[in-house]
Amino acid sequence: MRPVLYFVLTTVSIVVAKSSEWDMFALSLTWPVTLCKFSELNKPPQKCVISSKLWTIHGLWPSARNRDHDPENCPISKPFNENEIQNLLEPLNKYWPNQFPRTPKCSFWKHEWEKHGRCATEVRETGSEHLYFNKTLSLRMKYNIDEILSSAGIKPGETYQLQDIKSALKQKLGSKPIILCGNVKKVHWISAMVICMDRKFQLFDCPEKRIAERAYFNTPLPPHDRCRAEVFYPMK
Repeated sequence: MRPVLYFVLTTVSIVVAKSSEWDMFALSLTWPVTLCKFSELNKPPQKCVISSKLWTIHGLWPSARNRDHDPENCPISKPFNENEIQNLLEPLNKYWPNQFPRTPKCSFWKHEWEKHGRCATEVRETGSEHLYFNKTLSLRMKYNIDEILSSAGIKPGETYQLQDIKSALKQKLGSKPIILCGNVKKVHWISAMVICMDRKFQLFDCPEKRIAERAYFNTPLPPHDRCRAEVFYPMK
């Protein structure tokens, strides 16, 4: 069976996003080295290209702190149109790349817009396809995880205490994101990170248990296990 990529829908649900149904955004970031490592472990392996040595964007997802389900696939805005983001292609390819060359170039962006972005259009700053992608890019550049970790002496290629990474992020962000891992021969590789913010894009501590256990990631990639006390930050 062909493996499911991290941007391919496994199920389709139609939910109309109402203000009362979601109260936060989850900015999900991926460490591409781990993503590609786990794509190779799939059966059959999936060709994955590490096109960036930076933390890349997975998506910006309207979410609910106190509900079991988040809005997805909302039919309240237009379907994806590549022409709407032509002037964003350079930063998109840098910070939000499709790392699977055997899939259509825009398929990742199309998936994220149609599954998540269309549910965010009631917020002014994400009120259209162009605004959604532009805002997500600006958030990624504002909260520069690469610089935050590097300035704390946390660099790829080494093993670290998870608490040291959390402390470095808390000090710079002023809030606690969620860190997720993938298990390679009992070594936990840092895989993903979720930064939580309200509808006005003010950061707050992520509700750790809820986000780690909910179906934010309903596909094998990127891996999204709870991290152990000691984690590996892999290098390309």
